[in-house]
Amino acid sequence: MKALAGITIISAALLAGCESGDIKTAKETVASELRDPESAQFRNIIKTKENEWGVVTVCGEVNGKNSYGGYVGFQRFVNSPPSNRVYMEKSWLTFDDLWDDNCSNS
Repeated sequence: MKALAGITIISAALLAGCESGDIKTAKETVASELRDPESAQFRNIIKTKENEWGVVTVCGEVNGKNSYGGYVGFQRFVNSPPSNRVYMEKSWLTFDDLWDDNCSNS
């Protein structure tokens, strides 16, 4: 039983390191936009197919801590790793259009 638990832990660790370069870059860029980058929690990360210009977009949700040390809740983001431009749901008035154009049909 201990051997099975050990194999499971090792497998999980190896799979965690198999993140694509675009997703890893996007997570680093998005985290850098937060007040406490080390607190970033991600979920529902998707990588779109390359568009006609070869650009990939990474979409997902991020949660981070505020200045009081409490998590503020998940918000959606859109990032294109080549440009490193981050669009956060709570910061862009036209975010829903951006999300629909880049992330909804992925």
